[in-house]
Amino acid sequence: MPAQFDSFGVRFLYPDNWTIAPREPEEGDQGMTLDIPGGGFMAIESTRAGAVEELIEGIVRTIAADYEEVEREQIQLPVLPAETAVTDVRFYYLDLLIVSRIVILPRPQRSEDDEVLMIQIQAESRDFDKNEPVFAAILKQIADAV
Repeated sequence: MPAQFDSFGVRFLYPDNWTIAPREPEEGDQGMTLDIPGGGFMAIESTRAGAVEELIEGIVRTIAADYEEVEREQIQLPVLPAETAVTDVRFYYLDLLIVSRIVILPRPQRSEDDEVLMIQIQAESRDFDKNEPVFAAILKQIADAV
């Protein structure tokens, strides 16, 4: 039986063996992180848009500051509207290839037109590939609701 997340205007089903990570009070109540069995996470934050490219650049810079040889690729996902900004970042940690997918979804139904959902999905490449259909299903649920 899938579990359901429903908070800060975001609602979706996810596998019941994934767990919601506890948040510190200073992190606020406009986001969440799912821990994926075997390692990896899916984090969602509701934030002001600013420039979408600046949001993505900030995340990529943070990753690049800690890891050498970061590769970046703009992609399109069939489950998301064509104008959705999606960036895949790949880097090595120890001997493992890590994939970090960054998705910026506008939230037009919110009172603030510049509000977006920043979604980051990160896992070792084999775990990422194994869970990609689940990631796609969750992203589709979120995109259909915003």
